[in-house]
Amino acid sequence: MTESTSWHTRILGAMPATRESRIIAVNALVGSVGTGMFLAGSALYFTRFAGLTETQLGVGLGIAGLVGLATTVPMGRLADRFGPRNVLLVVIIWRAIGYLAYLNVEGFTEFVVTACLLFVMDRAGQPLNQALVGRLIIGTERNRTMGFIRSLRNLGFTVGFALAGISLTTGSEAAFRWLFIGNAISFVFVFVFVSMLPKVGPSVSKDAEGEKAAADVVPPIRDWRFTAAMAANGVLFLHDAILITVLPLWVAEHTRSPIWMITVLITTNTIITVLGQVRVTRHIDSLASATRATNWSALLLTFACCAFAASGMVKTPLWASVALMAALLLLTVAELLHSASSWEISFALSPEAAQGRYLAFFNLGFSAAEIAGPAVVLWLLARTGPTGWLVLAVCFPLAAALSWVGTRPRPAAVPERPEADDEAAAEPGAVSTATGR
Repeated sequence: MTESTSWHTRILGAMPATRESRIIAVNALVGSVGTGMFLAGSALYFTRFAGLTETQLGVGLGIAGLVGLATTVPMGRLADRFGPRNVLLVVIIWRAIGYLAYLNVEGFTEFVVTACLLFVMDRAGQPLNQALVGRLIIGTERNRTMGFIRSLRNLGFTVGFALAGISLTTGSEAAFRWLFIGNAISFVFVFVFVSMLPKVGPSVSKDAEGEKAAADVVPPIRDWRFTAAMAANGVLFLHDAILITVLPLWVAEHTRSPIWMITVLITTNTIITVLGQVRVTRHIDSLASATRATNWSALLLTFACCAFAASGMVKTPLWASVALMAALLLLTVAELLHSASSWEISFALSPEAAQGRYLAFFNLGFSAAEIAGPAVVLWLLARTGPTGWLVLAVCFPLAAALSWVGTRPRPAAVPERPEADDEAAAEPGAVSTATGR
């Protein structure tokens, strides 16, 4: 084998293996570029040009987040009934229109109404994408595809933030508005990519057997094992809140580290995530391996919290920076392990006849952590300082234990022996008839 052939093989091996997984991965990259542009400038736009105060913006987003949280599972049910691809196409169109509608918002009431209508679809996007992956891709490639999605989303966010930074240097309203328009345009490309995927029908057929299978499915909220796994997943997902919201404020307000360390830490996390997420998924291909990964993730998060606490106690900028980098590395590896394990757990525990609503319900843990996590953690640290990190350090092993409760093997059911068989065994000739088959 020549050297060029070897490199060609390596490149192909590093890419998604199927046409569907490649389309979904590129789709994630394009969509996240637009989202990154929007996130970089939206808060400033609303407070400078849409007549909102910072408090109104926070309250409005909180209300919209709760509406999105309440409608996530019903959207998953629609995916089970009409197919995740069909529902996702409607969601994409709705989101494109919604982000353009933001440009006509003036005042708090209009903002809340627009945000609530948009968040119904925003919160549904992630579980619908996962349900689509679950329907189109099987085996180890399924989790690998989820790894590509996450890696490329991180890369796309970085590109989007960079593009927004160039645009925002002018500070003009027109520049801010183009960030919203650019995000809406990205959804046009996303719509085209999703349209290229094979049509995926309902989770179950519409015949009598399929309807019976759907009717026999226990609602996810009544499946206490699945609910336990979902709740644990929400606690472990606090690593996102720590990285995105808490870390910059902690570095700036509670440590002696130079302020530029924030950029170093966030950039390091992004690079490791882009390069490492797919590699991690190779080792998590079963419920047992996902449970082990969850345990390791919780342990690493505990150590990360201890390192964050140390960064607020040391008195020199050098040692504060060292402690912060150690905490960031531990947090990042834990994040990679938890993301991969959460995909495997949610897929493995979701019945095929109700995969859409189960995945949507599982996603509630992430949504709750995203909405309430930053406020809870910041409140804790503001009240207790470094001690607050030690409180968080205890929460993660408890969450891993709760996840184990949800993912451990179910007790094997002992089949009851039909009475007819007992009566038949008592009749003469029953034994000879059975042995003669």
